[in-house]
Amino acid sequence: MPHDTQVSYYEELLEKHGDKSPLSLDWKSAESQTLRFQILEQLFSIAGKGRGFSILDIGCGLGDFFGFLKKRGFRFSYTGYDISERMVAAARRKHPEAKFEVADILESHIPQRSDFVFCSGAFNLRFMDEEEHLEKVKAILLRMYELSKIGVGANFLSRGALRETGSGNYHYFKPEDLVKYCRSFCSRFMLRHDYHPADFTLFLLR
Repeated sequence: MPHDTQVSYYEELLEKHGDKSPLSLDWKSAESQTLRFQILEQLFSIAGKGRGFSILDIGCGLGDFFGFLKKRGFRFSYTGYDISERMVAAARRKHPEAKFEVADILESHIPQRSDFVFCSGAFNLRFMDEEEHLEKVKAILLRMYELSKIGVGANFLSRGALRETGSGNYHYFKPEDLVKYCRSFCSRFMLRHDYHPADFTLFLLR
């Protein structure tokens, strides 16, 4: 099953690198992870919301986005979802003041909507064929939008921006395909493809 393979992949990285390394989440460096967080953070100012908001973090891993925002001085409530029990347990140890749950937003009951819904890095690896992966990502984006009150932020690897290297499990998206899909349910959006040659971020606004 793709879920089992995905969980095993990340839990093996966690076992190898520990809960303080971005390598446990298949980030190449702390700098690349932080750069993407800095772009996602811009959604707050775009939406005109500087403090006192709620966040749902999909594929939260070790809760590093929570730690980043906390250091930046934002006032917010946070819930992180991940399908790996070991990742969630490690995130709870690192950030006991935040809420982390084992959940899949396509399958689990989500009790309430959040102001902002984010996903950073979780779409980069695929454990099924390309078409099936793309359709699942589209379904997740729609569900993220449904669960948001103000906006959605998600990042992706970009097809054609760099020569595709590394594991065959990496999935490179065409930005125009995702924009076309999101326009079917969202009329306000922004695409950022200027901060890293192999990465782009999509913002969806209510």
